[in-house]
This record gives sequence, structure tokens and C-alpha cells, in this order.
Amino acid sequence: MKRLFRCFLFVFFWNSLPIPGFCQFEELGEAIEKNVENLESENLAPMMEDLIDLTGKPVNLNKASEEDLEGIPFLSAQQRKSLAAYIQSYGEVVSVYELATIPGFDSTLIGKIEPYILIVQVYKTPSPSPRNLIRYGHHDLLVRYGELFPQAAGYVINDSEELQNPGPLYQGSPQRYYFRYCYQWFDKIKAGFAGEKDPGEQFFRGSQPYGMDYYAGYVSLSNLGIVKNLIIGNFRISYGQGLTLGTGVALGSTPGFPMTSNPVGGIRPSLSMNEGNYFRGAALALKSGHFEYGGFISYHSRDAAVTFPDSLDQERHEITSLISSGYHRTAMEVGKKNTVKELVYGGDISFTMAPGINFGFKVGITGLSYHYSAILTPAPHPYNQFSFRGCTNNNVGIHIQLRHPVCYVFGEVSRSGNNGMAWLAGAQVTPDPRIGITLIFRNYGIHYQNLFSNAFGQNSINANERGIYVALNGSLFSWLSLSGYLDLFTFPWLRYRVDTPAHGEEFGVMANIQVARKVMLNFRYYQKMVKRNQAAEPDSKIHRITDYLTSVYRFHLGWAPFMNVSLNSRLEFKKAGERNVELPMGFLLYQDVQIKTGKWPITLTMRYTLFDIPDYNTRIYVYEPEVLYGYSVPAYQGKGMGFCLVFSAGIGRHYKIWLRGGYICYTDRNFIGTGSEQTTGNDRMELTAQFMVKL
Repeated sequence: MKRLFRCFLFVFFWNSLPIPGFCQFEELGEAIEKNVENLESENLAPMMEDLIDLTGKPVNLNKASEEDLEGIPFLSAQQRKSLAAYIQSYGEVVSVYELATIPGFDSTLIGKIEPYILIVQVYKTPSPSPRNLIRYGHHDLLVRYGELFPQAAGYVINDSEELQNPGPLYQGSPQRYYFRYCYQWFDKIKAGFAGEKDPGEQFFRGSQPYGMDYYAGYVSLSNLGIVKNLIIGNFRISYGQGLTLGTGVALGSTPGFPMTSNPVGGIRPSLSMNEGNYFRGAALALKSGHFEYGGFISYHSRDAAVTFPDSLDQERHEITSLISSGYHRTAMEVGKKNTVKELVYGGDISFTMAPGINFGFKVGITGLSYHYSAILTPAPHPYNQFSFRGCTNNNVGIHIQLRHPVCYVFGEVSRSGNNGMAWLAGAQVTPDPRIGITLIFRNYGIHYQNLFSNAFGQNSINANERGIYVALNGSLFSWLSLSGYLDLFTFPWLRYRVDTPAHGEEFGVMANIQVARKVMLNFRYYQKMVKRNQAAEPDSKIHRITDYLTSVYRFHLGWAPFMNVSLNSRLEFKKAGERNVELPMGFLLYQDVQIKTGKWPITLTMRYTLFDIPDYNTRIYVYEPEVLYGYSVPAYQGKGMGFCLVFSAGIGRHYKIWLRGGYICYTDRNFIGTGSEQTTGNDRMELTAQFMVKL
């Protein structure tokens, strides 16, 4: 009765509380944009897969485990635990309004997490008989087509390596095909199968006689006695802070996010189309009392650039680089497909003591070993002198988490096979439900070697880095929230394009202002200073070191003038370059309009973009509207305009379609792109169509 009364009070006052007016995915999109700029393109897919799953498969609070709650963005460790404790104490949540009665939750936070949660009543699971598996099973089938116009040069120019049978450089058609099928029976049984053909790859002919260029699939059993999860097929796995073993989301330093540092943990099935960094084999997680045991083994082929030894005494080939792009369009790319074998195995043993919201403790030991059928020998450069070389490596680490009502402490220390060490330690302090403070220390040694690490940091790999990160999030008033962070870091050894040990700093601030009930103003400022080689003659062997400065100003206005209409406007300025010279400034302006019909399940999203960005250094990444499970984060550069339209409609209860069109026109060039991806003319169009069946 008391719980219903609290819920009634919040519903009564809900209309007087501020409701965020801007797009529900806007803040998450801004975090993606910032991190994509620092990621290599082949490392983008694992991060995007987790984030896309959040929008397509929201977490049902009434049957979510604490690990499921870790996947909800914007929540701190204390807020996740408060939510879990509330559900445990009061039972199922009946309405999203009820969340406002939980300590640390307010209308602003609820508005942020609402797109990523679901509140559905949980029914008793029937016996897994063949009849019930058919009757209560849920099926999702999705098919997607995409194509770019006009065709790129790779479909026209000849392949210089095909001397006997000259033809186009790209051996396949310009279409992109993708499908995924998923079956789910409550939270016990899951199965999935997916495939993708990239533009330029062959389809049911030549090097692709089985249709798609890449397939992924899995069968998963969960929550069966002591068996927490059993997966056969493709999977992802993360433990602790991801320093010893981590895949998936690692959003890095972004204002507005309470930094938890660790990716979503445990073993999870995967249908990722990332053709390089993935696991395929078997994984098992067992839970008994306070202990949890996890183990896995993965074995599959990988793309690589392989050189053959000159000496007859040397039997093994050498890998100059592992390739994760997944493209097999040309004869050269096809020749590098599946050239080496990768074997990875390991596991984790953890002990958890979590009696409630007042106190919690977890400690675990993680280990893994990986082997390649050839010797990894990257081209020698001074900056990669300490990179992993060989065919076998091992990593072992210890991770710990300690929860208190006002403090959450976490850390991990890891060691690689060459005795290199790395560690990370941090704390989140919540002196008041409206204020959160995060502090993270990290020290990744120059000798530390790990190809499967994904912890917080500035480098693309967790090595050769030391730093201190401080962040503050606060809701000062019901209409104003502020957040900011400062990251001070050093690199004890050389890096790519930095021929000396160096240091740097990065900071950012964000302010959210509720101007009116349905009008939200957002301001962000971000600055980063690092050392970089000064521009010199191409044949120069010695480079001077200079300060490289990046500054970004962003204004965002969200307005919901009507119930089913939302408007979003962004104006962004960016300048980047050597600090002691006058820096060029680029700008980008876009306007979003989203319309949802009240009677019919139809949504129309439109975006118009204007940009004037002088060079590559000032390029601006923008997270664009897409079809379900699709993502697009292009880097705008040059001068021109763009237009994007996404139409989605439900057809009955079981069918849904998406149509997406994108158009970009430049006023400062007569061609777009470079090399085999170059297209003639100053404009380019993209078309995507998608169809989904849910039964």
C-alpha cells in the first residue's frame, strides 16, 4: 500500500516536472561520436553492437539481473544497486513513474534511461516441452539491403594484378546484404544466425560460393540451475574492468556519463559482423552460492598479411599484421582471407558477497592464453618496439569491486606473458543523490602486451600510458545539471607520429538547461592537447615535437512542440592543429524533425545538415538516424550539405519496414572519396531498405 501511494504521488506531480525535450538517443549518440574519433575503424563494430542492442532490445526491469542492469547507460554503480535493491524489496515495477521513488533517481535521469528499459510482467516459465518451445517461443527475422550511388571506381577500373583475366578491381556487386534470425524462449533458450555481404564482395559465386561473405551464429542456454550461461557458437566475454579480458562497450571520457569504466561483464552470445575480433567456440558460466566460474575456448581462422620465410629451416610463416576490416572485394583481399588460425582459451573465478544495498564485495581472477598458427612479426618501428611478437601469449589478472552506500571502489591488475604489468583503480563517490564524483588512476606499462584488453584509456591499446581521470556530475536545480571531467595522461614511450615520450590533457564540460517544460538546451565544450610530430618534408628522419590542440564547442536545442513531434538543432564549431599557429575552424549545423503518428505505428525522421570544415584535422563525426540495428557515424569534411530521411512503419502486429535515404552534396570538389572508393561528381546518395518479422 505504501508503495502504491508513493507511485500515485509521483504520477500526480509528473506533469509539473521537467521532461527532456531533445532526442532520446542524443546524449548517447554524442558519446559515440567522441569515441569513434579515437577508435580505429575495425574496432568500432564491437562497441556499436552493444549500443545498438540497447535500443533494439531494452532491458526488462522485472526480470533483469545485476549484469543486465550494467548495460543501461547513464546509471552509476550506486544507482544500479539501488534499482536492484528496490526490485528485490518491492517486487515487480508497475510503471516508469515508480522509479522516481528510488534514491538517486529523478525525472531527468528517468528520461535518459527510458528508451533502454522495459517494464513487462513476468509470467511463470512453463516446462520446456516441444509443444511449449513452439508455442511460447519468439522469432525475429530481419533482412536488409543497402547500396551507394553512383558506383565507386573499384567497380570500373581494372585489377592490375589480374594479368591473365583483367577485370574490375572489385569482384562482386555494389549491394550490401544482411540478415539476422533470432529465437528466444523466455530467458532460458536463445539462438541466432546472421550473415552479411559487404559492397564489392561476390555473392554465391567465385570466392563466396556459400552466399554471404561472413556468417555468425549461436545457441545459448541460461538460468538452468547452476548453469548461468552456456553458449555454443559466437560470443563476447568481459571480466572486471576489461584490462585482462574485455570486449564490447568502453565509452571513455565523456561529460554527462557517470564513468563506471568496466564494459558489460560476463559471457554473452553475439551476432556481431565484426570479422576480425570475435570469439567462436564454446563458453560456460556456472554459479553456486557466492562463487561463479567461467570458462571458454575459441578457435577460428583470421585474415592476416602473411609473408613466407626465405629459409628452408624456418617452417612457420610470419604475420606482418592482423586484418579486421572484413573486406574481401579484390583478389589481394581475398588472398588474405583466413590465412592464420587463432586459438584463445581462458576463464574467470570470482567470489561475490552482496547482502544488500549497504555493502557489496566481489573479487575475481581472470586468465587467458592465445596462440596463432604463424609468428606475429609487425614491421619494426621505434614506437612499436615493445609490441607483442610471437605466436603465444598469456595474461592473468585480479579484479575487485567494493560497494558502499556512498562509495563504489573498483580496480584490476594484470600481467602479460613477458612479465609486463598494468593496473587500474578508481572510485565513485555519491555524497548526495544529486552529485557524483569519479576518480580513476591507471598505469599501463610499456611492456604490457594484450590483444584482448579493453579498459579505460587514451590509447587504442592498454599499454604505454599513465593517467588520472576526475569527473563530476551534479543536478544543482530541477532545471539545471552540470557535468565535467579532466584527464591528465602521459606516454612513457614513443607513439605513432610522436617520436618522444609525451604528456597530454583533456577536459570537457556540459550543461543541461530546462528552458521550459518541453524545451532543453545543451551546451558542451571539449578540449584536448597532445604532443605530435611537426609537419616536415616527406624524407625527413627527424621531427620536431609540437603541441597539438583540439577544441570543440557544441550547442544543442531540443523542443517538443506537440505530443508526437520533436525538433533537434545542433550547431558545432571545431578547430584543431598546431598550437602556436592560427587554427582553421570548421562548423556544422543540422536540424532534425521527428514525427510519430498517434493512430498508426509510423515514424518519420528527417535531418538537414550544412557544413564547412576546412581539413581532415577538423573533421566532425555525427551520429545519424538509422534503421534498427544499423549505425552510421560519418566524418564530415569539406563544404556542402547533407540530407537524411528514415521512414518506419508497422504492418499489423508482426511486420515492420524501414526505408532510409541519404544524400550529400559538396561545393568544393568534383569527386568524392579516394582510390577504389572514389565516385565521380560532387554528390552521393545512399539507399537502405529493411524488413522485419516478429512472431
